[in-house]
Amino acid sequence: MKSEELQKLDDEKILSIVDQNLRRSIGYYDSELSKERQKVMDYYSAHLPKPAHDGNSKYVSQDVYDAVESMKAALLETFSTGNKTLRFAPQNVDDVKMAEVCTEYTDYVLHRQNNLFETMQTVIHDGLIARAGICKVYWDQRTESHLEDIEDLTEEELDMRLADEMTEIEEVETDEYGMNNGQLRIYRDASQVKIEAVAPEEFLIEPQCKSLDSAMFLAHRTKKSLSDLIEMGYDEDVVMDINDEDNDFDNDPEILSRFNEIGADRGFNTNSSQKMSRQVTVVEAFMELDKYGEGVCSLYRIVKSGGTMLECEEVQRLPFVAFVPLPIPHAFHGNNFADKLVAIQNARTVLTRSILDHAMVTNNPRYTVVKGGLTNPRELIDNRVGGIVNVTRPDAINPMPQASLNPFVFQTISMLDQDKEDTSGVSRLSQGLNKDAISHQNSAAMVEQLASMSQQRQKIIARNFANNFLKPLFLKVYQICVENETEEKIVELAGMYVNITPAQWADKRDVMVEFNLGYGEQETQITKHLMFHSLFSQDPTLGQMYGPEQKHQMLAKILDMSGIKNVADFLKDPKMIPPPQPDPNQQMQMQMAQKQLEISDRQTQVAEQKTAFEAEIGRMKLELDALKAERDYALKSDKMDLQESQQQHKEMVNLEELEIARNAEDVRAIASPNG
Repeated sequence: MKSEELQKLDDEKILSIVDQNLRRSIGYYDSELSKERQKVMDYYSAHLPKPAHDGNSKYVSQDVYDAVESMKAALLETFSTGNKTLRFAPQNVDDVKMAEVCTEYTDYVLHRQNNLFETMQTVIHDGLIARAGICKVYWDQRTESHLEDIEDLTEEELDMRLADEMTEIEEVETDEYGMNNGQLRIYRDASQVKIEAVAPEEFLIEPQCKSLDSAMFLAHRTKKSLSDLIEMGYDEDVVMDINDEDNDFDNDPEILSRFNEIGADRGFNTNSSQKMSRQVTVVEAFMELDKYGEGVCSLYRIVKSGGTMLECEEVQRLPFVAFVPLPIPHAFHGNNFADKLVAIQNARTVLTRSILDHAMVTNNPRYTVVKGGLTNPRELIDNRVGGIVNVTRPDAINPMPQASLNPFVFQTISMLDQDKEDTSGVSRLSQGLNKDAISHQNSAAMVEQLASMSQQRQKIIARNFANNFLKPLFLKVYQICVENETEEKIVELAGMYVNITPAQWADKRDVMVEFNLGYGEQETQITKHLMFHSLFSQDPTLGQMYGPEQKHQMLAKILDMSGIKNVADFLKDPKMIPPPQPDPNQQMQMQMAQKQLEISDRQTQVAEQKTAFEAEIGRMKLELDALKAERDYALKSDKMDLQESQQQHKEMVNLEELEIARNAEDVRAIASPNG
């Protein structure tokens, strides 16, 4: 069973809690902080201090204005020169490309969808003169529409057009031929991240708050018309019943002091003109509530106007980011930078007025006149150059003794100048106003060192701005995009069109802050990178380690530090470069050299073949000669054998013939009768 403390909160109870916190919050009507900010604004505008007498000098020293504008210029110059101060750190090697895409898109939302420069300028100004500059970042849900003319559309074509949920009929007529003509209203989702600076008097916070994240109550109070509330999606009947009794907000002294110089010292009331333009005070409060009596508090966003609840929803985070230039530990509101210079402006104004008044009295002294010594006193009163004053006696007119100006006045002014530099942290050297620093005796390195040392206070405030304002703003913009950008988009990033779907990105990322401060530090970093590029390029041993991709990364980094965002216009990614094509003349020369080499090779081959042929011919000649000699020898041998054979044959024939002849004689002898 729940105790009495754990009860559900209805709308009436929530409104009562919000009203109680509003009245106790810092920034509500006539608080000490509001009075201080009004006073500082008067000093910033040189309305204070006022002259002690009507006849005194009206001069007002501009110490508050000079210090605020100098510090603001130094911070804006640091963070608006085109350099990427913030980057998402990759989680691993595979996350390098995605981290770069997330950084580019978040930077796109900050600078192109929103005017970050104007926001920074306003937030820095508010922080310097109002202790804290407040920025509000949220998802602006809105839809834009335009009319499109249609002519001669058939019923089927019109139905196809109306099938799109973002299209509806505005005015369409069907002619006698069944063709449709008229206008269609086309709607477009124009929702995006919205970043806007909050005026100091519009931001309310609990008195003893230590930081935005630990605050139990925060509120944004502003004026809106009934038409604006209806356009924001609130019920028209509820809006029309709003009874706003908070009319003092129009005449807030802090607001009026901002417009004194242009004569707009009274609020402008449009309630009497038209009903829908009636202005009401709308409060958007953020606080921890146990709405359902469960014993667990959650962060709620409550929107109210007067005694009417417009909205009450649970949210995940606060939409505010704050810049406190001079923080005080364990307190949200720090010191007031401009208020520290009020005393100096008072002292310098009084001393300078005394100098001017003394000069005026010296140039226009007062006189003692002897009674009856002037014939016409008006001649003395008329201080005309060369004017004649008639006197009755020589000693009738004598100048009244005037005390000389105290010489310590000028020394005191010089002391105040030094005190101003020590208090504000903005030195004349860092502004380039010290003529003694630039001399022949002082080298450039000495001047650079002196200027850098004189900017220590500015550097601390700049790092405070980067780490405590820009870093959480960068992260909030990224988280809002991840939660609300559900559709795929084609965005131009770094000169290339990339398809992105923020809803698929990681919920959390680490943000790195990278920037250079001080006199010439940016140029020093650029020079250092150029030196390493030259060193790596000239070292032949680093040829494989320092290739085209590494050179592209180095030069892209140098251009980025120089403020050149469109790196792709000057450097092409090596991965997109096709293989190098040879020069036509060089290619022709190479072809001719190749032909000459081929001819030379052929000539060498022919010479080698000729030598081989000649050697072969010589060898064959030798073999032929040897064969011929062998054959000649064989022929001679055969001839001799033939001759011997013929001789033997002849001898055999002769023997045979002799034998035959002998036998024949024997036969004849036998046959002869006389034998």
